[in-house]
Amino acid sequence: MRLGAILLLCCNSLLGCAHGPCRALGSLLGCDCVSQREQPEFQDMSVELPVFNYDLPLDTDLDGATLQAIRIAADNFLDADPKGKACAEKQSSYRYRAVRQGDIIFVRITYKPENCGQTVGMLDGGATYAVSAEGKLLRRNLDGLGDW
Repeated sequence: MRLGAILLLCCNSLLGCAHGPCRALGSLLGCDCVSQREQPEFQDMSVELPVFNYDLPLDTDLDGATLQAIRIAADNFLDADPKGKACAEKQSSYRYRAVRQGDIIFVRITYKPENCGQTVGMLDGGATYAVSAEGKLLRRNLDGLGDW
């Protein structure tokens, strides 16, 4: 047991966490910290990444709790997997606004017809959510249907 811990420590200090060449050795020693996310097949090196500093004007600046609340509301409102769905049934076709009041984050979801090449929105095509900062869905009000 002690020898395994020493080998793992040496591996991590020499080669970093169990990513890349250390992946096989890490799995042999019981280190399973490799990302389970699907990695892109390629990177488009023609895309130039901006330097995020305080001079860069941002479109959005969210804390983690607000992002989590938006994700919880979006996943509750529409299926997270858009494959085979009509444009109006995809999360990317909606606008998300959030306001935080203490430990509660209020999220408003509204259909954005321009995202689907339309000029007219739909009636009752949105929802308002209350999500705790810890990620618990507190309340939901669907347009036209009211509270659940």
